[in-house]
Parts: sequence; structure tokens; C-alpha cells
Amino acid sequence: MRPKLFIALGLWALLCAAAPPLSFAPAEPRFAAATEEYRAIWDAEGARIVAALEAATGLTFPATPIDIIVREGAPMTAYDGRTIRLRAGYSPLYKKATLVHELGHRLSFLLPRTAELDDHRLLYLFLYDVWTDLYGRPFADRMVSIERRIRSGYDYDAAWTWALAMTRAERRARLRALRGSIGWPETPGEP
Repeated sequence: MRPKLFIALGLWALLCAAAPPLSFAPAEPRFAAATEEYRAIWDAEGARIVAALEAATGLTFPATPIDIIVREGAPMTAYDGRTIRLRAGYSPLYKKATLVHELGHRLSFLLPRTAELDDHRLLYLFLYDVWTDLYGRPFADRMVSIERRIRSGYDYDAAWTWALAMTRAERRARLRALRGSIGWPETPGEP
């Protein structure tokens, strides 16, 4: 019985070690309930989210902590990846999508930008596939349709059109080339 316990503890430690440590805080007391919703998503699905993002990109999250601040404002990830701001007023499903989106930005900061690949085009090389793997194609299609309508000075619609004009295999090939350009080691058995 003891060997099984040690194996289970070892697997649990590996799963927990894979996820970057996240702390959640409301920007104001009125955002406490929304903060708890995001924390509950992370507690229930954090390991799956991290595994899906890492599998889709072939990258590994840095172990540095990430501070999540919940407020009423546009979601964003700081360029150093240490702070993520999330909107309190989103629906439960869009909270999931947004948490995955912003964590995707954190992981994509490990990759180089080019004239063609800004932050969102780079993210969109894998975000649709991650949403599909986690929650199914109808969820991913719905979230893309919502993001296409964002009006913020950035053309999300054009970025999604660009990314989804490629097949999943073509997007993965682009990611492999980007990883190779920075000397990231190949992952055995990677698609």
C-alpha cells in the first residue's frame, strides 16, 4: 500500500509543480466575488489549463509567480508576465476563456515577435486549439466570435482570420519554427 501512496504523492507533486503559482486579489472589495470565481476556475482546472497550453506550444511555464488582479477593465498581461489583470464582470464561461487567453500570453512571451507576429497573432497560433482541447470546438468557436468583436484599437478579427486560415498542423509547424529560432529543445513525441 505504501508504494502506491508514494506514487500518488509523486504524481500530485508533479502536477502541482507544473503550474505557475497564481495569487488572486480583487482591486477593490466589490470585486471579491468575481475574484473567487477566477480562483475556483484555477483550483478546479489549473493543472489541465497549464497542461493544454504547454502541450500546444511545446513550452514550459516559468516558475515565477503570477499576481492576478480582478477589476473592471480590459484584461491584460504585463510584459514581464508577473501580473495579469482580469475583468470582474464577465460571464462564468468567458472568465474561463479569458484566464486561458491571458495565461497564453504569459507563455507566448517566451517566443520571439516578428513583423508578422504581434502578441495576438502569436497567441492565436495555439489559443483556439487549447480552447478546443479543454472545452470543445463549440466553446472555442463561441469565444473566437466574441473576441472578433472586441473594439480596442487592435484588429482582433483580422488576427483570428489570419490564424484560423491555417490548419492546426500548420499553426503547430509555425510554433515549432519559432521555438527552434530561440534554441528551445524539441519535445519527444510532439506533434
